[in-house]
Amino acid sequence: MKILLKHTSIDFSLFHAAVLHETFSVISFCVKDDIDDRCLQIPLCFRNGNDAREAYKRILQGRNNFATTVSISEFDCSWPMELAQKVEQYAQHMFDFDRPISV
Repeated sequence: MKILLKHTSIDFSLFHAAVLHETFSVISFCVKDDIDDRCLQIPLCFRNGNDAREAYKRILQGRNNFATTVSISEFDCSWPMELAQKVEQYAQHMFDFDRPISV
């Protein structure tokens, strides 16, 4: 499932869980153990807890309904794109050994 943000997207297939931390206005995405076995979490940070909760509900509904895409682009949030790209490139390398890591 792809989660669409304003300026990028999140490939949810790289993560085994999304955890809501409403008090801190954050959704943590936990990288799958076969990509990183040390419990790497990437934060999606929102302006307030209500936005984080609404986005989290939408993400879970999409996941539970086997949606291919879920848009949360109307929410003001930040995602560490550079780190997420490193995880994606590393995962590609893990599953395709002919491809070099370009981190």
